[in-house]
Order: sequence, then structure tokens, then C-alpha cells
Amino acid sequence: MHRFFEFDDIIHAVLQHVKSSATDLVSVAMTCSRLAGPALDILWSEQHSLAPLIMCLPEDAWEVTEDHTINLLREPTPIEWERLRINASRVRRLLTDNCEPLELQPSGRVLQRLFERFPPVRLFPNLFELDFEAAFGFLECSSKVSLLRQFLSPRLEALAFDVAGLPTHEVEQLLAALPAEAYGLRQMLILADNGAKTVTVPPSLGKLPKLMQLAIYAIDTCLTKQTINNIQQAQRLQTLHITLRGTSCDAGDIPFELPSLEILRLFGDSLPKCTHFLRQVTTRQLQLIDISYYKPARPTEISAFIESLSTSCQNSRSLKQLYLVDSSIVNGDDPAVPLPSQIFRPLFKFNELVSVVFLGIGDYNLDDRFINDVAVAWPLIQDLKFGASRRRAGCNVTFTAVMSLASRCRFLQFLHLTCDATQATIIPRAPDGANQFWPTQTALCNLHLGYSEMSEVSGVPYYLAEVFPTLSHFYWYRNAGDFEILIEAALEVARQELRAVRELRAVRGLNAL
Repeated sequence: MHRFFEFDDIIHAVLQHVKSSATDLVSVAMTCSRLAGPALDILWSEQHSLAPLIMCLPEDAWEVTEDHTINLLREPTPIEWERLRINASRVRRLLTDNCEPLELQPSGRVLQRLFERFPPVRLFPNLFELDFEAAFGFLECSSKVSLLRQFLSPRLEALAFDVAGLPTHEVEQLLAALPAEAYGLRQMLILADNGAKTVTVPPSLGKLPKLMQLAIYAIDTCLTKQTINNIQQAQRLQTLHITLRGTSCDAGDIPFELPSLEILRLFGDSLPKCTHFLRQVTTRQLQLIDISYYKPARPTEISAFIESLSTSCQNSRSLKQLYLVDSSIVNGDDPAVPLPSQIFRPLFKFNELVSVVFLGIGDYNLDDRFINDVAVAWPLIQDLKFGASRRRAGCNVTFTAVMSLASRCRFLQFLHLTCDATQATIIPRAPDGANQFWPTQTALCNLHLGYSEMSEVSGVPYYLAEVFPTLSHFYWYRNAGDFEILIEAALEVARQELRAVRELRAVRGLNAL
């Protein structure tokens, strides 16, 4: 063995190149004893079920039934149990596998026997991230809380669990125990039947001293004030994800300050519920707001939401990203909600924004004056989207204004905006009246012109190819259809023509010398 492998850091760096392949890790582990431990640590570090652990026992000790359940055929020997325990001690994460469906699970009797011999905290001494449903979602509700309590330890940093079907008093007892039994938690996700039911947030939740990320699906909007008051106690909380349920909102007085909050994501059936929650919070460090709802909002409701940002975000320079998404299913024959430019103008005070994304919230009746002001208000903008809900939107923005915006915003990478490209594009002029072409912008890589009307006279492919040489994706909806049309072919032709012109100019320049 090369002496380089005497150093743990070098071994770790080498294994990073094979960690995506379980077969390769096994091969490395079998190479020599010096590499076996680190390779097996990586192999077992993340699991999605306890089935692989049970299958470490000899094949004559277990069987798989027709319903994909693992049962024990005999009692394992102490040495066989010890092999399982050693592998379990390498597990650091028990997580849901979103890519592959879970096929094998140990039976409840197998788990009972396993945890009788090795309590969970002893079996998984290095576990710091647990998605309880990933490994134990198949268990009956009556046994879930007691088993989850056995996994709680100060070493646990991330925890996700579902309280659906659990008695209220058991949920309250579980949450009340967290500050004492799992005070090292930094991330927590609480599900209530995937958001179909609500969770009451107790004051004890705010007593977790290290809690930085909290997600709750869902809370009752009638208890918004109480919920925020209890969450407020978590002084280090930086990320908050909330699903809102209920038919009414409680009355708010003075908003609560969340001093460390940087990321806020809200999902509700209507925008006013999200706005109500936002009005109950103030923060000086909020960097990202992500709002999603599935009941179409009126212009007045969208205006109220945008205005609430000024109250909630005490520091206008801190807000970097804003996302507002209408997730409702839209009938193409339904009239679109008209949204004039003045609704969005209050956002100009947040002059550090790098992402402004509105998807499906209505018909954007923007104008050239607004588009020109965007380049001044958001000089750092990288992602700007005014995406309609697969329906033709009214348009007062010219393609000339789009060219001006995209060329002036030097960091802009993604742009989704409907415009009128049926007229000849106006090239800007210098003070002496001569044409002064837009400067080359090399950041823009993705342009979606939505339901824009286009004609050849506008020269769209030529101007895009000339000004945005790195533009790789260009989309638009033709005839209000519900499919995307790529016109990269036209762009490529324009690029080839431009290359030919540039090469000809270069040759002429050399000849002149």
C-alpha cells in the first residue's frame, strides 16, 4: 500500500470519487484493512430503510415474504448481532429516498427484537439526521411515538416526522420533550397528514437553543398569532416553512420580531392568508420570501401582499429573492386578472434584489417605462420572470424595451417576459444622432418571451444573437398554444451570419494594414 494512504484526509478525498457507487465502495473495502473502515463508513452513512441492516445477518436467519416484509427465521447469534450493530454504528442519516420506491421493510416483530437487544440510541450512536417516516412510516400509529422518543438524543441535529393519526396529547408530550431530550436539534420538519391537518405549536418548541430551520405542514390560521409568538422564542431560527390551513385568520396587533430569520416560505390556499401571516412578522435579515397559493388572487390582494413586504422587511437592502406563485389550475377560457405596472412599483425600494419571480398570478399589463425603471432599481438582478398561466397576456412592452433591459442588467441570466415584437426594433442613438448598438451582454443564457406576438420585421433572432452571444435557450408560446416553441434554429442561423460578417470585417482590417 502506498504511504499516501497512511493519511486519513487523503483516503477520504480518494473515496469521494467512488462514493456514488455502492459496488465500487465494496470493492475498495475488500482491497485492504486500511481502506475497509473508511469505505464502509461512507457505504453505510446514509440509509433509507433498516432492511439492509437486517440483511447483514446470515441468509438462513431471515426471509422476505410476498408482501416484501423481512421476517426472522431464527434467533441470530451474539456474533451475528454484533456484525449488525457495527454496521448500524456507521449510519449517520436515515432519510426518505425520493428517487426509488421503498420495496423491503423489516416486520414490526423484527424491529421489536432488534430494539430489545439494542436500544435505538445505542444502535445508532452517530445518527444525526432522522426522517422517521422513511424507516418507520409503515408502523401503526400506536407504536410510533414511543419508538420515536427512543431515538431522541442530544446528538440528533435534524428530525422529520408525521403526527397524522396521533392523539393530540401524545403530540404535545412529544414536542414538549424535545428541548430536554434532543436539545441539539438544528432542523425540524413536522408533517400533519402532508398538510391536510394542522399542528398546534407549543411554547416549548421555541426553547430548542440551536434550532435554525423549522418546517410545519400545517398550522391553523386562526392561531397565527399564537404560533408566531411561540416560534419567536427560537432566537437562532433562520429558515421557516409554513403551510397555512383554516377558514379565517386571527386578529393581529403588534407584529412579532424574528431577529435571525433569513428565509420564509409560505404555502396556503389563498394569498390573503399568506399576507396575514407576513404582517405578523418583522425581521431585519430576511433574504428570501417564497409564497405559493392555489386560489386565484385579485389585484387588490396582490397589491396588499406587496405592500406588506415593506412592513415585514425592516431592512430593504437585505431582501435578495422574491417568489410569488399561483399554483391553481387555470382554464384557458377564464379571463386573466389584469395587473398594471403600478402594482409592482413598491418593490423598487428593495434595490438589492437578484431574483424576482411571478408565475401565473395574472395578466401582466406592464409598460416600457416600468421595464426601463427595472434596470435602475435592480442593477444586480439575475432572475426576472413575469410568467403567465398558459394564457395570452395583454402587452404594452416593446421588444426594444426588453433589449434595453437585458443589455443594461449585466448580471441577468434568466428572463421571462411577454412583449410586442411585431414592429421594427428601434436601435438606441448616441448624442450625435448616430446609431449606437446595445453593448454585448454575456450573462443571459435563458430567455422566455411568453405569449409575445412576433414578426420578421422585428429581427428578434438577429438582435439576440448579436447582443447575447451566450444565449442558449429561447422559448415562446405561439398562437396561445400550451406548448413551448424553441426557435434556436433561427438563432443559430443569425449567429452563423454574424460570424461570417465578423470574419469578413477581420479580413478587411488585416488587408488595410
